[in-house]
Amino acid sequence: MDLNMAKKSFITLFGSQLKLWFMKNTKVKVGILLLTMIIWLFTVLRNQYTYTIDTTLDILNIEQGKTLKEKLPEKIKVNFSGKGLDLFYLLVSQKSSFKFVLDVENIHWFYDFNLNEYFANNPEKIIIPRNVDVKFNHVVYPESLRVELDRLDVLKVPVRPRLNIKTAPGYIVVNDPVLEPDSITLSGPRTYLKKYKEINTEEYNISDVKSSIEINLNLEISATDNINIPTQRIHLFQDVDQIGERVITNIPIKLKGVPHGTNVEISPSEVTLTVVSAVSHLKDIQPEDIEVYFNFQKNWKRGENYYVPMIELPAGIISWSNLTPRRIEVRILRERSF
Repeated sequence: MDLNMAKKSFITLFGSQLKLWFMKNTKVKVGILLLTMIIWLFTVLRNQYTYTIDTTLDILNIEQGKTLKEKLPEKIKVNFSGKGLDLFYLLVSQKSSFKFVLDVENIHWFYDFNLNEYFANNPEKIIIPRNVDVKFNHVVYPESLRVELDRLDVLKVPVRPRLNIKTAPGYIVVNDPVLEPDSITLSGPRTYLKKYKEINTEEYNISDVKSSIEINLNLEISATDNINIPTQRIHLFQDVDQIGERVITNIPIKLKGVPHGTNVEISPSEVTLTVVSAVSHLKDIQPEDIEVYFNFQKNWKRGENYYVPMIELPAGIISWSNLTPRRIEVRILRERSF
């Protein structure tokens, strides 16, 4: 027991002295620690290493009027040897000063590149910052690359919004949505571009809507088609309004399909009905906007004088009711043989 107590006392005393040592002359000790780290870092950065780095791959000199049929990787994995400081500088270098360039000037349609062979034979295509002393060893991935070209086409297509809007009771969607832009000019390989008749937005679902909708929607295009698109989003406005009713009077009745030489008269010449539409649209409805007509050639029957006219509503009117009068009289005033 005495021995164990002695050990515990020694450990407690040593811990106290160590803590006291750290608390005294703190600035000196921090300075020593920083100096030690700097010396260690300087030593490490001067050592020789072999390291694999993700490097930008640039494709240059594509034949005019053509483009890449398939997307190529933007980066390749390349193995270098050099001092730690030089390798570190490569890691933080800008894209323009450190990249591998694949020149496709002599390719008409396709070519399979062995990247290790290509860059070994064309060291000038390896762009490395000045004053960086590293050695290119080999391309790790991909070791080979197929470059395939296609005709470059340009195509303007409409934007189709994928909307599922459910309004609250007593409300209605007014007119078609307003898109900005409402069409997109695409460019890319003819093989893939020709299948685009329109471009869809992402799907947008909303319910219990009581006010107008204004949102930005992403456009959907296949990432594998190598299609260039000037914008990834469109702005959409969809008007939503309350439903109301209005009585429209003095709506003229038109006669259609009257044979030449037949004099037909209708009575009355005007009707009244109630329409249902968005409140904002009701005030703009004119009697001439609603087509009320009787087609003599299709509907007239000998011996029958009273008919229910046909009604065609313009866009924006949901329904009609309370036609007054319900039936009109159709009279032949003079009939000729024909």
